[in-house]
Amino acid sequence: MSTPAGDRLQPDEMHVVHPRAAGLDVHKMQITASVRLCQPGGGVQCATRQFSALPDGLGELAKWLHSHRVTAAAMEATGIFWQAPWEALEAAGIAPQLFHTQFVKQVKGRKSNVADSVWLARICQFGLCRPSYVPPRQLRQLRQLSRYRRKLVGERSRARNRIHKTLDHDGLRLGGALSDIFGRNGSKILAGLAAGRSPDEILATLSGHVRHKRALLEQVLAAQLDAHAVWKLGDLLRAHAAASASIAELDARMAEGLAELEEQVRLLETVPGIDRGSACAILVELGPDLSAFDKTANVAAWAGLAPGNNESAGKRRSGRLRRGNATLRATLAECAHGAVRSKGSQFHGHHNALKAHMPYKRAILATAHKLLRTIVAMLRDQRPYIDPGIDYDKLVVDRNAARWLRKLEEHGYIERARSGGPQPAAA
Repeated sequence: MSTPAGDRLQPDEMHVVHPRAAGLDVHKMQITASVRLCQPGGGVQCATRQFSALPDGLGELAKWLHSHRVTAAAMEATGIFWQAPWEALEAAGIAPQLFHTQFVKQVKGRKSNVADSVWLARICQFGLCRPSYVPPRQLRQLRQLSRYRRKLVGERSRARNRIHKTLDHDGLRLGGALSDIFGRNGSKILAGLAAGRSPDEILATLSGHVRHKRALLEQVLAAQLDAHAVWKLGDLLRAHAAASASIAELDARMAEGLAELEEQVRLLETVPGIDRGSACAILVELGPDLSAFDKTANVAAWAGLAPGNNESAGKRRSGRLRRGNATLRATLAECAHGAVRSKGSQFHGHHNALKAHMPYKRAILATAHKLLRTIVAMLRDQRPYIDPGIDYDKLVVDRNAARWLRKLEEHGYIERARSGGPQPAAA
């Protein structure tokens, strides 16, 4: 009895990728390391040792792996604890591999430090899981500055909101008189209030740009801040100034660190919604070379902007966004907010078309997904952004016009329009 060609059994053997591999179970103060060595006769030998996670222990770990002629070592992405062992392995000439914890979980009930390290060594040896993308060392260092800058921007925004709240609490509605109370004239008013100056002294320091608002500002400054509010306002202004100074220093350091990638930064600045700060943040997260990703869909999945793939019994369930690089996703979402406000760009029309059948925030993330695909194409081709001028409203009409006309004819709208009669009343 012959077997159909489609039902023939094919050999499926695990091939050894790294004959001499290691697995590291990394913790804050200790590292459990296991090596898995393939012997010429087909046998396997394993050895396990524990090392300190301090610099001396990392040096001993590298020497021990070298003594076993290990070529690759795998570890889980446990917070930030993996970064120091990664640096030590790179310096020792051993190829490190980083795996997402969710993809290398042990079987329940059989979890220990030794079991985890042996399992990671097996994954590394047979290539059972795809390693996570880790950018070069220079970009990893700049990532720390970029992410710290993002935190400082958030702290400065919180300080500004608290300043608004302090003024409004005592009835001093400065935000209603000036569009930006942290501009040149607004800053003079805030400094005068924190110094306890009189309204006349404060108004005398303002420029002529607000002369048409002088009467309104006099009414606003008639409100008095109590002693506690004055002290709080001064403290918030000092925190705001310190955050601004740190951000400016970080920008200078980022510019120095990305001097070799200035061309790529300028390419990203041509995209609607992306300024220089966002361009630098995106570049240090992605890196200029995306050859580690097979296709653009993999980049979107790594950034946490690709919808989840959840299908069972022929039914598609909730496709919530998967977890990914949270910093890159948040940065792209902020850029998408600016891109959709650029009238005439493809992102503006794309967002409006999506907003018709999904919530605003989901449409923003979908626009961020499109923005990321555009960035990947630009970095791959080394070309500036050129808007294709896609009319998404026309695409929606072309896709749905036949169905709309059929429904209008079924309900008698077209016949009444031809006869000039009254249209049916809306429900």
